[in-house]
Amino acid sequence: MDVLKKRSDFCLVSAPINVEHNIHVDFNSETGFVGLPSEWETVLKSSGIDKQDVVKNGNTILSILSLNDRMQKHPEDPSAGLGHDIGSMPATEAKLELKDLVSDSNHKDFYSNLNKIGEGAAGEVFVANMNGRNEQVAIKTMTITNDNKKLLVTEINFMKSSRQENIVEFIEAFICDGNKLWVVMELMDGGCLTDVLEQYPSGVSLSEGQIAHVCLQTLKSLAYIHGCHRIHRDIKSDNILLNSKGEVKVADFGYAAQLTEQKKNRQTVVGTPYWMAPELIRGHDYGTGVDIWSLGIMLMEMLEGEPPYMEFPPLRALFLITTKGIPPLVDQGKWCPDLLDFYSKCLEKESEKRPSAAELLDHPFLSLASSAEEFAPIIDEARQAANSEPGLDL
Repeated sequence: MDVLKKRSDFCLVSAPINVEHNIHVDFNSETGFVGLPSEWETVLKSSGIDKQDVVKNGNTILSILSLNDRMQKHPEDPSAGLGHDIGSMPATEAKLELKDLVSDSNHKDFYSNLNKIGEGAAGEVFVANMNGRNEQVAIKTMTITNDNKKLLVTEINFMKSSRQENIVEFIEAFICDGNKLWVVMELMDGGCLTDVLEQYPSGVSLSEGQIAHVCLQTLKSLAYIHGCHRIHRDIKSDNILLNSKGEVKVADFGYAAQLTEQKKNRQTVVGTPYWMAPELIRGHDYGTGVDIWSLGIMLMEMLEGEPPYMEFPPLRALFLITTKGIPPLVDQGKWCPDLLDFYSKCLEKESEKRPSAAELLDHPFLSLASSAEEFAPIIDEARQAANSEPGLDL
């Protein structure tokens, strides 16, 4: 069986790969493919995808390998190497540079008593005092490189121009010491939604009303983002921030994308594997519906503590999402019919049938939403559970 027969079939393969190479399914080969690029073959061998899967689903697996190749080669800039992608952005946005979006570097003096509270691949996060005001802020610091410059422009521009009550407020950004970007934002002192979910084994659990509250506030932000012809592209519990007042806000616009009125679909593959929509995994054109799918996966997180297929390597998870779909909830009888209907609508596999954020805001499940005041105690409960873990220095 000849899986790929013409050059156009290789449209998703990254530049370093020989796009003229012919790839065939062959059960007698070690992986099930003959002619696979060596680095792809190495990835496939460790992916948990077996030879029988390759023979039955050759094209799907090639799409997943292509997706993985692009994400590995451009981890900080998911649109790199895809000329059509930047071309779909408005000309004014495509020409923006960091210097167009930042304040004077002297603004560093406006902040004092920096206390580091987190660190990740992208940089460090601090809590700081805003001088002259009885207010604390969060400051994210990142090193500017040639690889991440475009991504930082996207993130800062989207944060700066997104003003809605369920989006973390951007205050300002400035460059220090030549290559350090400081991004100042409102402080969300409750951490992220993941911090709550990680305490499920300790007995912490969200009620249906609290789950509905998170969904409602997230949908309000998505309705605003989509109304601005934008896509977030990385909705998950890690990017939902909470504060002690019980407010829920969306953060991290590093993967956000600008659509135009004329071009409402994109092809760039970005996001986090376990939360990815099927059309995005397959490399098809996609629109704002990918955020709705990710919301559905985040809902599954709230119901069961983690996204589907988390026990599998990312590539096998992507394969299972596209071929097997999302597994049924472990205990469906535990949840009310409105919640289950909302869940199924978010995870509609056919993207054109998936409702929009605006449509979902009218879903009866959201009428169960608790108030912010009713949600706040679970944040404190999760923090106390985390602080009481054995071996933790208090």
